Amino acid sequence: MKYFASILILLSSLACNNTFQKTNNQVEEPEAETVSNRSGNYVPQSVNPQTAANLKNFLIHDFIKDELEFIPEEQRKFQFYKIDLNGDGNEEIFVRLLSSYFCGSGGCTFLLLDKYGEIITRFTVTRAPFWVEPTKENGWSVILLKDAGVFKEVVYDNGKYPGNPSLLPKAPYDAPSGHAQLVFDEDFAPCKTYAF
Repeated sequence: MKYFASILILLSSLACNNTFQKTNNQVEEPEAETVSNRSGNYVPQSVNPQTAANLKNFLIHDFIKDELEFIPEEQRKFQFYKIDLNGDGNEEIFVRLLSSYFCGSGGCTFLLLDKYGEIITRFTVTRAPFWVEPTKENGWSVILLKDAGVFKEVVYDNGKYPGNPSLLPKAPYDAPSGHAQLVFDEDFAPCKTYAF
């Protein structure tokens, strides 16, 4: 009994310490409700309350404003990933739309936005994950995607990336480089999920 009481005191002490740490580090998220059920081990490129709120506003008031009434609330989910693709010191933002409204048998809709929230590329029939290579063409990182089990090299040209990877030829190699940055991988690079 004495052993059991000691364990209870120790567990209570640890719980209090964890609560205190969470309270000190907690950031209130403006308007973008978090819907992720994971323990919170997200890549830092996907966790920013202000970016989430800005994206929620963009999705509701700009991108799908005419379709919003047709999208059930439980299907209004997104993730984002911030990354500087052109080396100018400003991060672009990949947005992953997560629901059957935005996804079909061939893949889902993803957006690539500039720092002002302007669409650079709207990707269709695309599947996660992405590999952002350190190699640049036309001043922008090469993106590697998998389509029907085959890697496709997505290269920036004329102000955007190609929006439909299924139309691209097979990449000249069979795997990403060991230096590629993994984006939207649920196992190795999980992103926080938000509601809009």
